[in-house]
Amino acid sequence: MRWVSGRSEMDTHANLIGEKFPDFSLKDSEKNTFSNENLLNRWSVIFFYPKDGSPGCTIESCSFRDKQDQIEALGAQIIGISSDSVSRHQRFKKKHRLQYTLLSDPQSRLPKKMRLKRTLGFMRARVTFVVDPEGIIRGSVTSQFNPIKHVKSAIRQLEELTVSD
Repeated sequence: MRWVSGRSEMDTHANLIGEKFPDFSLKDSEKNTFSNENLLNRWSVIFFYPKDGSPGCTIESCSFRDKQDQIEALGAQIIGISSDSVSRHQRFKKKHRLQYTLLSDPQSRLPKKMRLKRTLGFMRARVTFVVDPEGIIRGSVTSQFNPIKHVKSAIRQLEELTVSD
């Protein structure tokens, strides 16, 4: 359980808060290697989503696109991760004018390593993490059927974690 905006809130993956984001090395949509080293020295919003082009994933990805300036103003980068191929990510980014990093994890190794829970036992996890500049998970949101909640929650968590009084 954690405290968010004056109320307690339990997220399915809250057990990972305070843990170091695991080591990984994946290809981005430009075929460059992206690893946990790229998370250091700045805040990151990392969202795992099931599939490029599906209705919920498109809504979620475009919502992050539409709030990218606000998230970057809070000092964070946006990173999306799915099992889609690099070429599929390229098409998805172009079609929806996405300007942030998409990573390809075709064997879903990172969600397995993190033990991300599947919905109904078979749907890939839709989970967002807020990671601090030291690579520590500071916030999470899990909602398979409310993709916009991920963006709103990530912004709220970033505001609480980064804005000084």
